[in-house]
Amino acid sequence: MPRTYFDRDAPIVALATAEGHAALAVIRAAGHGAIDLVARCFSRPNALSAAIGYRAVHGWIVNPRSGEKIDEVVVLVFRAPRSFTGEDAVEISCHGSPAVAKSILDLLLNEGFSQALQGEFTFRAFAEGKTDLVRAEAVNELARASCEAARHDALQRLSGALSNRLDAIRDLVIDVLADINARLDYPEDESLDEEGRWMGILQRARSELDDLIQGYPGSKLRQEGLLVVIAGRPNAGKSSLFNLLVREERAIVSPEPGTTRDWLESWISIGEFAVRLIDTAGLRNTANTIEAEGVRRSTALLSRADLILYLVDGTTGIDAEDAAFVTRYPNAMLLWNKADLPMCAPAPSSWLPLSAKDIHTFGRFESILTDSLRAQVRGAEDARDFEAQVRIAGERQARLVRQARDALCQASEAHVAHAGLDLVALHVRESAEYIGEITGEIAPDEVLERVFSTFCVGK
Repeated sequence: MPRTYFDRDAPIVALATAEGHAALAVIRAAGHGAIDLVARCFSRPNALSAAIGYRAVHGWIVNPRSGEKIDEVVVLVFRAPRSFTGEDAVEISCHGSPAVAKSILDLLLNEGFSQALQGEFTFRAFAEGKTDLVRAEAVNELARASCEAARHDALQRLSGALSNRLDAIRDLVIDVLADINARLDYPEDESLDEEGRWMGILQRARSELDDLIQGYPGSKLRQEGLLVVIAGRPNAGKSSLFNLLVREERAIVSPEPGTTRDWLESWISIGEFAVRLIDTAGLRNTANTIEAEGVRRSTALLSRADLILYLVDGTTGIDAEDAAFVTRYPNAMLLWNKADLPMCAPAPSSWLPLSAKDIHTFGRFESILTDSLRAQVRGAEDARDFEAQVRIAGERQARLVRQARDALCQASEAHVAHAGLDLVALHVRESAEYIGEITGEIAPDEVLERVFSTFCVGK
């Protein structure tokens, strides 16, 4: 029968660093008896078994049956409960070849360790009360952060900022629920003033939840990256701009119109954001079947773009197709390309002059582009307030926050309709339970398994 996250008696082991060639690899092991099990495969078993927590021990991993040395290592010792998982644990730093890491892992598995499940180390930390579910998810978010904005938000959640805010909201809701339950037990102590105070507190809690919901779209963009699409008529310089932003020759550049028949994409960083940059086929009516399909695909991408960079060849100017595009996509960033050429006309108002082949003009354009991406993410909010904002992450958290807010709305509606305090209490309790599920205070086993199964094996 396969192991589950709730089989916590077995000591577990896994590679904690990425697979592949590197200077070092780290193998993580944790659980009851983990230190002594590793000591059996160590050249200085007594030194390792006797080591105090947070001590590094140098030696060799050795096959206890054959005496064969496998690798020279440094072993870090962590003693329960002062470890990440709350259990005895070790981290083995070995040479970073896949062969070395596999040999050590195979040996430890043969000596009694079980292969860790995805996210099982973090699950054990959660089960031991070392972290809550929001902080646990932040471990995974931080490991997967693809840009500075995502790193910033994940680290904020890992530090407890979101958990503390959710706990404060839940405390408000629980306090009101306790008062309502007391009223239901002692109905003779009726007071309209008290009911008004309760509704005011619940409105405050609902406003806090609304703030978290409103910040989620920006949080999602910061985590998942923004879709930026380069568009324009054939030969406007789209591929040159794509190569400039990617900083390598990815797209074929040719004076012949229609060179790009399909879209190209690359993940890059612009400012603090991860960007999925796409170079599209030139937008024009064409009888060529392949090119027409490229235009159709380009148009479909434009409808999903977070930001469109629209190029016009400044040496030929704006035609009817360009004007129609600007009307259809009024929020596109308008770029007047080939500004370095003598025959280029002055850029019209609201168009940004640049040369997609001139690196010297790139700095100003990149700065403007970064500001546009920030505006996309934060909307109309003040930049300082936005950066300090505590944000929820992932659809699980967003869904539960919405459900908690909706339950408070239902409680308010029940109160206004004089439906009775017992119905009000039911909805208030539902809200508290939804918030508790976010932090893991109330979380079904299948929810926990679903959350931790998205982690890396060594986390």
